[in-house]
Amino acid sequence: MEVPESSSIDDLDAKACSLQLDDPLHQPPPFLLLPPEIVAEIFVNFLPIYPTFPSHSGKLSPLLLCQVCRHWRDIALSTPALWKNISIDVQDPDDHQDQKLERLKTWTARSSRQSWRIAIAGEHLEVLVPFDSLHLLKGEMPLLRDLTFGPIDLRHDVHSALSLFQHAPALHHITLTSCFLNATVVLPWAQLTHLDAHCLYEHECTDILRAAPLLVTCTLSVCCSDDDIVIGPAVPVHTNLASVSLLAEDPDVRLWLVLDCLTLPALRRLQVAEPCVTLGGLAAFVARSGCVLDELTITDATLEEEAVREVLPSVGEISMDRKITLQSWDR
Repeated sequence: MEVPESSSIDDLDAKACSLQLDDPLHQPPPFLLLPPEIVAEIFVNFLPIYPTFPSHSGKLSPLLLCQVCRHWRDIALSTPALWKNISIDVQDPDDHQDQKLERLKTWTARSSRQSWRIAIAGEHLEVLVPFDSLHLLKGEMPLLRDLTFGPIDLRHDVHSALSLFQHAPALHHITLTSCFLNATVVLPWAQLTHLDAHCLYEHECTDILRAAPLLVTCTLSVCCSDDDIVIGPAVPVHTNLASVSLLAEDPDVRLWLVLDCLTLPALRRLQVAEPCVTLGGLAAFVARSGCVLDELTITDATLEEEAVREVLPSVGEISMDRKITLQSWDR
């Protein structure tokens, strides 16, 4: 075919491009025509909403978006919001658990240098791992604020406590699982403002409260320790602690030992289990603290509200939860 003299190479290129655009087979996918910021917003809405955590792999992982094409990968890696929450859970140990935790360690190391550093060192982290793998969690976590943490196995044979999350200056809120032992792991207690702990022994409660003077809210679910455990001296006065829940795992828990160690002048809300404290102990605690309680909730209650009001007339609202949840364990 002869090219007309009036036609230039540029004209031919333009015609070729026009023909390609008219051909559906040569049209780019509509998704690739969207502005990157719109694609990024779609990616963010692809993930589950906090407090549900995306997995570090699989169908609901941000890594899946990186495996489609280079364009998606570039957008995903430049969108910090995709990487701010992560869950590592290997409760069913397999041959790959160390690989999963090594990936966690690698992402944490990258976090100080790359725009997507909050992949692991982000605002929220949930880690449930075997005790023997906890050493892999060390690293810089500059953005971590909210941690759910605990080994999945209870270990009493550890002779040297492991220090973790000491380089997480923004960490203020920790939730501890039932297999946490205070003697085996050292956490940055001094910077915490919120603590939710499950199945601590009585002496662990007071030890942690001594080490965490900045707490504002605290929920302690307490289990019974050996009779010869020494609780220790009184906890220093907490000037910020405004809300405390002392829950019991069984009716033999000695919550009164914990309460007798506390002086909380800023306390406004208190929840305790009746079988594990006495009215006299409550009255002595309130008098010692000089606090003005707005709310007092007594769980597993058998007393009448009038009896509590007579001993604690200054309390604003008293709630008697009569649902019996504590049952004696077979010894």
